[in-house]
Amino acid sequence: MPQQRDVVDLLTADHREVQVLFEGYRANADPGQRRLLVERITVEIVRHSVAEEQYLYPTVRRALPDGDEVAEREIEELSEAERILGDLEDLDPADRRFDSLVRELYDVVSMHIRGEEDVIFPELRERLTEEERMALGLRVGEAKAATPDPPGGQIGGGQAGGGSVSTGRPLAERVREWLSGPGRA
Repeated sequence: MPQQRDVVDLLTADHREVQVLFEGYRANADPGQRRLLVERITVEIVRHSVAEEQYLYPTVRRALPDGDEVAEREIEELSEAERILGDLEDLDPADRRFDSLVRELYDVVSMHIRGEEDVIFPELRERLTEEERMALGLRVGEAKAATPDPPGGQIGGGQAGGGSVSTGRPLAERVREWLSGPGRA
């Protein structure tokens, strides 16, 4: 069971974790390791996205004066990140386009992080009570914890050319399915 934390603190920790994964990608030249790092980034981004879509953005819509607009902008950024992740899955990490797409993904994710940390989170701290933020943090944490790691730690099928080779479906889609479960999609 996830530890109860303020939703702002929980999601900020997610942001730092993904930034560390991107730093690891940049520091590593081995194509196989880079593939594994992108797979881990994929799982973390989708976990984060689904939890925000289920719990954070409905609260943003309700609590912020321009909440609908803010939530839609953030959801669009996350959708763009997932599109790029799907494109990455089809490429070999040694392909020069792979690095270019990872940089594009980093830019989109960085914009998402800035939007939340500079606009949404300060507003939530101002407009929600500590108890409301803690309750929201618990729900977000539970949603994130609902995503199991694939058996044996193999996220994408273990092939250097991409995770979709073994299943025919993008990793981001499979993670969303794990999160949603039967009848929750």
